[in-house]
Amino acid sequence: MQKYYTFSCTAILLASTAVPAFAQDVQTVPVATDPANSEGIISYTPADFAAARPNTALEMINRMPGFSFDGGDNVRGFAGAAGNVLIDGARPTSKTDGLGDTLARIPIDQVERIDVIRGGAPGIDMQGQTVVANVIRKKVDTFQQVFSVRSFLFSDTGKTIPGWNYQATRRVGEHQFDFSAGRGISMDDSVGEGWRTTTDADGDLLLFENARTEGDGVVHTVRGGYKGPQFGGTLSINGVVGTDEFKNESYFTTPTTSEAFVGRSANDRGEIGVNYTTDLTPELEWETLGLAKLAVGSFDATGVTASGSQLFQIEAEAGERIGRSVLRYAYAPELSFEGGGEIAYNYREQQVALTQNGTRIPLPASDVLVEETRGEAFVQASWRPAPEWTIEGGVRVERSTITQSGDTNRERSFTYPKPRLVVTWSPSKDDQLRVRAEREVGQLNFQDFASEVNLNSGQQSTGNSELEPDKTWVYEATYEKRFWDGAAAVLTFRHEDISDVVDLFPRDVMVDTDNDNIPDTSVLLVGPGNIGSGTNDEISFNLTLPLANLGLKGAELKIETEWENSEVTDPLTGEKRRISGQRPEDINVSFRQDLPDQHLTFGFGWFQGWRESYYQVDNIENLRLKDYYHSFVEWKPDPGFTLRAELNNLDPFSFNIERQIYAGRRDQFPLATIETERRNSQIMGMLSARWTFN
Repeated sequence: MQKYYTFSCTAILLASTAVPAFAQDVQTVPVATDPANSEGIISYTPADFAAARPNTALEMINRMPGFSFDGGDNVRGFAGAAGNVLIDGARPTSKTDGLGDTLARIPIDQVERIDVIRGGAPGIDMQGQTVVANVIRKKVDTFQQVFSVRSFLFSDTGKTIPGWNYQATRRVGEHQFDFSAGRGISMDDSVGEGWRTTTDADGDLLLFENARTEGDGVVHTVRGGYKGPQFGGTLSINGVVGTDEFKNESYFTTPTTSEAFVGRSANDRGEIGVNYTTDLTPELEWETLGLAKLAVGSFDATGVTASGSQLFQIEAEAGERIGRSVLRYAYAPELSFEGGGEIAYNYREQQVALTQNGTRIPLPASDVLVEETRGEAFVQASWRPAPEWTIEGGVRVERSTITQSGDTNRERSFTYPKPRLVVTWSPSKDDQLRVRAEREVGQLNFQDFASEVNLNSGQQSTGNSELEPDKTWVYEATYEKRFWDGAAAVLTFRHEDISDVVDLFPRDVMVDTDNDNIPDTSVLLVGPGNIGSGTNDEISFNLTLPLANLGLKGAELKIETEWENSEVTDPLTGEKRRISGQRPEDINVSFRQDLPDQHLTFGFGWFQGWRESYYQVDNIENLRLKDYYHSFVEWKPDPGFTLRAELNNLDPFSFNIERQIYAGRRDQFPLATIETERRNSQIMGMLSARWTFN
């Protein structure tokens, strides 16, 4: 599993400029300041979390009962990438800089309160969510500098991966400036020693190999931003530049043979965003923004086996430009309207090449430029006809044109209406029912238009210029129950009717086998494609349970669960199966306890693991991650210093990759061999320290 730990512009960055006076006899679990709010808004202040002594707004967000943080999706455009947290009623104008990173830069002493808005409220842009948190900042002059360091340590290899971050923030009146620079960490935490076996269909061993894997990299980022009153409104400007490198290695050996697969990636990226908001009248607000992104990168994969050497290379450049304008009209305290439009231009230019023993191997869709012009217009309204009812409805109309050039020249246009309706009923201060119906439209991955080769598995994926986005009707019902002091249970049922499901799809592709630039041979390859209609059902249950009533003061148990079951028709066999890559269940259980007198917080948790399956032309790949255990201790002797130690993967998990390989097309040929790779991970420690200088 590749994980990214980015210090530049991320967690453990900020602390209070003015030192808060944390009382030692305060409530030790977060309790809403006003849980009986008749408008469905629950407010939390820093005092509600005093026993935990949080440093940043992100730490407050992660401690709020019944709220699950969503940092947003990595999609094109601005509207669809929204998370479920606002800052001063607005969304940050950045996509490269994650929402969690932004929240981690807001020190606790700048937070006046956080409002959890359930089901919608007039004048609040819910960003397509049924529940959002709105971080309200104080208007106080501050200046502070924060320096943090962190390092991971692997038990078996002794390898350390260090990172650091520096940040300075200054607020003068309504003007705020911030700057940060750092070295982040990216790593694969499933690395370690293991083995790989190959058996026949009856399970008889054909080959046993020892295996070893490594994977890590670094991320360097510099960020700056400004927000303040300008030109009769509020202007914010932010910019990010960065570079990252990552290397993953896999080695397989026997007493007489050896294989090595090494992949290296390097990327440079930059982004600038501008947002301007002003009140045209007391009831009418206008917001406009512009954003531009650019990224260039490369990937080189080498494979050395008994049959020779292979080299697969990718060179790519991608960019995005977005313009968005919104008008918000507050007709009455109970009724508001919003309308506007967005236009975005995206492109990705990519060249891929495969060389075997020094000879160029032709690939279909090896030189591709994909461009998209996307426009969206929308109107929506939020109405509270009675204190216990909220109705939010609207429609978005999306129009996009995708042009592909290079090996294939093609232009296609799509138009999709996306209606949405959310009804919220709050019969009491502790109970709420939310019902949602919405049409969602997926986005095509530009990388799916070009071919790709996995040297380790030998699997080749071909680009598909015929690909269409999936369309989904979503029907969802959520019941939320709050009880005790700070306890919350949230149960959600969701049903999805999906058309044009995007999955792995077999296609006959003409390839150039004699290198004369003329395709001459038809080959059956697998790649992304639309495989028809399908369904997906999901049940999720989240529980936040303070344990003071059970005699454990300051303790909290949190359970997050999700079960999914999809059904599509396999395009080869005609049989029903899951959508490729879907995880049937996710279960997380964690415990933490605050000890204010000792300035300590400690905790531990269990993650059940996951499993996924991918259906190729001649094989089925099954991935399985076993249980994962984690623990931490955090010491905060004063608001200016935090020391945290983690000991994770206490019972080292195994990551298994199984490939069921058929003698040909799996709908026409029998199972031939089964290849199983097992990676035995390592116990992993982490130590971090954070200093605040005022």
